[in-house]
Amino acid sequence: MWIPHTIPKTTFHLFIPSDEIVSCRLLVNEVEQVISSVNFSWADCMPKPLKLLCLDNIANHFSWYPDQLFEWITPINTEYFVETLSTSLPIALVIHVPGDEYWRRRYVGTWPNDVISTRNPAVSVKIVYITKYVSDIIENLEPGYVDETELSDILMVCSPYVTAIDCQQLRIQGSMVHTLAIDEPKGILPHDPIHIDISFVLGILKNIQTLSLVYGSRTFTTKPPMYSPEQYRFNIDDMDTLGRGLVISEHLTSLAITKSELNMPKFNRLLPYLMKCHGLEEINFSFCKLSSLGGKSVAHFVKTAKMLKLVNLCGNNIGPDGVESLSFVILWRRNNNYPAIELNLNMNNISDIGAKYLASALASGVQPLTKLRIRNCNITEIGGLNIAQSLAYDRGLRALEIDNNPLTLEVANALHTTLKTNLNIMYISIQNCNFPQSITNFLSRVAFYNRHGKRSELIYVDFEYLCYDDDEVEQENISLEEGTMESETMENDVKEGLI
Repeated sequence: MWIPHTIPKTTFHLFIPSDEIVSCRLLVNEVEQVISSVNFSWADCMPKPLKLLCLDNIANHFSWYPDQLFEWITPINTEYFVETLSTSLPIALVIHVPGDEYWRRRYVGTWPNDVISTRNPAVSVKIVYITKYVSDIIENLEPGYVDETELSDILMVCSPYVTAIDCQQLRIQGSMVHTLAIDEPKGILPHDPIHIDISFVLGILKNIQTLSLVYGSRTFTTKPPMYSPEQYRFNIDDMDTLGRGLVISEHLTSLAITKSELNMPKFNRLLPYLMKCHGLEEINFSFCKLSSLGGKSVAHFVKTAKMLKLVNLCGNNIGPDGVESLSFVILWRRNNNYPAIELNLNMNNISDIGAKYLASALASGVQPLTKLRIRNCNITEIGGLNIAQSLAYDRGLRALEIDNNPLTLEVANALHTTLKTNLNIMYISIQNCNFPQSITNFLSRVAFYNRHGKRSELIYVDFEYLCYDDDEVEQENISLEEGTMESETMENDVKEGLI
């Protein structure tokens, strides 16, 4: 018996009788041969309906039928059809298959170890599959051995459905893979490898909004993977091919080049192309090698990007000089009515000097930042005090992360004083900053109440009392929903993009 996938499985659980009820149905001398309401194996002895046999035949010869096939058959027949159609057919043949069931089966068959996940419920499984399928094709293209005709045919078929490319590691020429072998001394390359021509790909995929690339080699080994900086080198000429592709991508809003040897000269080569991408809203160059000079070049781009809202420079060894340029630019942007910036400088050596530049921008009162992330930035008491005190003059910052910095109790006191009047901080993370846990918890609770508009219901405990007795404070200051506050906080932070 065929049960359509559209019938929820929970429907059957409502009708499953308990073992006690099933056993009571049989009389003492009755032969145990019954048709169970939850056992459909008896239907295997029945001949298959002619309608289903016809659908099976169509599925076996799917290439014979036009794209309008699904307009001719009824919805219930379509449900059966997508459950039986082979998942190994070429993508060009099945691109018009509707619904999610067929694409779910194809996803599981192609990537059995992956879990289908989508942050946006409105995005169908079909879109998720085709996006990952195209990204995998681009990842595995080997420079110098690309059949552009075949590649063009595949990309043109998928183009209407693809708005994002996420390549986790681009390949280099096969002749260079041996040079990167683990057994080679230091894995030194004779020259920087050249990757595929991204402009050719972007010239066909006209609807790309999000582009994420990692320039590195893909090596094949049965041993656990071992990586070296040499594997993430790329040629400066790659910036020209990428740049030409960016310019023709009219819908591009987000660009990420991460975990690559992107330094200041290579970024400067890309910069003229970026200046022509007027629709960019997010840039992510995390875990590259920009350093302070590269940070200044990024600041030059940020000054001209009118739509930009997010800048991620995590793990780039940017020092105070780079932060000074960034701080000046984000301040200039707000004075010229450009959008405020979400700035991620985690894991950079900005020190107290860089923190002072950021604090000066915050204290300007023009609300230059929406979120500031400065974890692991070697900020001590002086820089921490500057940041904390600047919040008294800023009303635009919604999230602050300053974890894993060697701060002091004086900084905690300054944050406590500032947040008493600041109702805009909706998320604050201050773990591993040498603060007592009671103060850390209380300041997080303040941000929680701000986020839910319930600040008037919060008992704002004195700083001295927080330092005196952790247990009494926890008992006196009960949150709105104490039992579920922690899980609700994490859920809301993810939804609102605060984390």
